[in-house]
Parts: sequence; structure tokens; C-alpha cells
Amino acid sequence: MKINIYKNQKEIEKTYEVDEYDIMYGTIQDILSVLDEGVPDLNDEEGLFKLIAANRGKLEDLLLDIFATEGMLREELRRIKIKEMIPLFIALFNYVQESFKSKN
Repeated sequence: MKINIYKNQKEIEKTYEVDEYDIMYGTIQDILSVLDEGVPDLNDEEGLFKLIAANRGKLEDLLLDIFATEGMLREELRRIKIKEMIPLFIALFNYVQESFKSKN
């Protein structure tokens, strides 16, 4: 997983990347509570935006948890493009769903 931090609208200041992320149970709780509001329709940008806005704190904490080992700081969250966050969260939601499916 990777995420870019922008210096301005076009220039990437730095990129954080992790090869793997061991999901803790608390993280799964947060993801499931977001999904309780409904599984996002990937083609509904307005719906995805509302889901992210309603769960901003949880999602910010999740980003910091994923990339903390790489040195991500809370103030850098303001310089991430939303269009780059959505695919990251979708991949994470799908990973959690697949993890549960593979256990059954």
C-alpha cells in the first residue's frame, strides 16, 4: 500500500509505502463499523465522499496506523488527495472482507 503527500496540487513531496500491514482487531472493528453504514458503491463518488466524511477520524487513525512505521505525521494527512485515499480504503475493506471469507 502506498500514499503520496503533496507539496502543492501537482508536486509530490514524499511517498509512504508499506509492503504489508498486519491488521489488529481494533482496526477490523473500525473498518466493520464503517461498513455497517453500507458497503460503498465504487461508482458512487458522492456516496464514497459521504462515507469518508462521516468516518473521518477512524480513517485518519487508520492511515496513521498503516504508515506510522514509515514516519507519517498527522499534519501530513491534510496533503493527501482524496482520489488517492479512496482506492487505498477500498483495498483495505476488500482485504478485511476476504479475510473473513477465507476463514469460513
